[in-house]
Amino acid sequence: MRLLHFAGVRRRDLVLAVLAGSVTLLSALSLTVLSGWLITRAWEMPPVLDLSVAITAVRALGISRAVFRYLERLVSHRLALSALTTLRSRLFTSLAADSSGRGHLLTRGDGLVALVSDTERVTDLIVRSIVPRGVALVVSVAAVLGAGLLQPLAGLVLGLGFLVTGVAVPRLAVKAARSARRADAADDWSVALDEILDNRIEFEAAGLGDARIRASTAASARSSLAQVASDRPLAPAAAARAWSTGLAAVIILAIGALTYTGDPMWLGMMVMLPLAGFESHGQLAAAAIHADEARGAERRLSELMAGTGGVSMSGDLPGLHLRAHDLRCAFGERTWDVDLAPGERLIIRGPSGSGKTTLLLTLAGLVPPRSGEVTLGGRDLAAIAPERLRAAVRVHTEDEWLFATTIRENLRVANPTVDDATMRETLDAVGLGAWAGDLDLVLADGAGSLSSGQRRRLLLARALCSDAPVLLLDEPTAHISAEDAAGLLAMLERDPLPGARADRSVVVVTHEEQ
Repeated sequence: MRLLHFAGVRRRDLVLAVLAGSVTLLSALSLTVLSGWLITRAWEMPPVLDLSVAITAVRALGISRAVFRYLERLVSHRLALSALTTLRSRLFTSLAADSSGRGHLLTRGDGLVALVSDTERVTDLIVRSIVPRGVALVVSVAAVLGAGLLQPLAGLVLGLGFLVTGVAVPRLAVKAARSARRADAADDWSVALDEILDNRIEFEAAGLGDARIRASTAASARSSLAQVASDRPLAPAAAARAWSTGLAAVIILAIGALTYTGDPMWLGMMVMLPLAGFESHGQLAAAAIHADEARGAERRLSELMAGTGGVSMSGDLPGLHLRAHDLRCAFGERTWDVDLAPGERLIIRGPSGSGKTTLLLTLAGLVPPRSGEVTLGGRDLAAIAPERLRAAVRVHTEDEWLFATTIRENLRVANPTVDDATMRETLDAVGLGAWAGDLDLVLADGAGSLSSGQRRRLLLARALCSDAPVLLLDEPTAHISAEDAAGLLAMLERDPLPGARADRSVVVVTHEEQ
């Protein structure tokens, strides 16, 4: 329910969708029972007018089932899409307003997968899990009560059958699906595909294109295998439902034969009831799997949205001495040694594909090192509370997201409290002063509204608006002319820094030559 709370969905918002779905299957249940009555009553060959009401009711129930099925789909999907929109908006707003530095998650890679895959699971939770389970509960109660009124022992048998298909089978399906790790495999595949598509030029330039394609192909194969393994339990679940339906029908038929009162309509209704009663349990195994995946998404999104009140690290700089010794990163074979005193500037140069971006992510504590150590103020990064670390060290990657909103709001992603004067100062410093004179200028297509050079300058201005004492900048001069790039690098290396902090530590990685 926390995921629904994040998405702004209230319990009463689900009632209408469950009600529409319940009416749909109750119509089917009533249609089946009424058919049993009509068949047995017609066998007695009464006057045709005695059957006219039942015949009309059969037609009405057949039509109402289709109508309410359409309404249920309309209501549930509208609710799910509205919840998805609200969840995305709240998540982006939370990260943008978070002074602890979780704004780094607005880049490509694992963070973007969390924003896309995990948020989209709220639609599956509503449409494919909560609504089917709510409908199954309503229909099951109605079916058991109906069977109990006809014959108490038949109601007991039907209830036991529902426990098998509604409780035991979904639990087994979830257990099997967890071992398949479908959600994790799908996320890994999304990350691998996004990386190979977005960075294909750099990988080819570094001679890593074929290796990355093979890795992406392997991730795709793992995702497909996990999908198959996750879907495999659904076949036994369907078989269990079919066997439960048949077994319940046979037992109830035997009960009816043994307790037959001489009323054929009573017997016809009781025999037909289980055939329709189990229809609502057909989606419960898949519903349980979607609910389990949504719980995992809820945990990850809670971590992203936690601590959005921010933690201040705006004290003196002496405690923020950043060091890396014999550091081997997750990507690349180079060994790094970094000694960045408070207020010091460092520019690291190297060809594309040499692991510079991974170095920054490792120095920020976002990617664990393969070997070696990284310390901040003499403390290992792993020993520092994440919210304090994010407030002290801010990494701005080359592929940071630009939103389809105003320049002002795009700059506030790094610092929600930054004032207009500081924003204009940073825009002037990066060469966008004349173009971005109006902070309320809307970038209608996000990054698509800018040239590659303008995008890099705007992202650099955003980084300078940050109040973090340590800035880690990834390729801030890419796609900028050599002359302008040299000027920006000189500013970052030696000149007083514009923006929220004139005195801060800066690490810049670039492929630009000296």
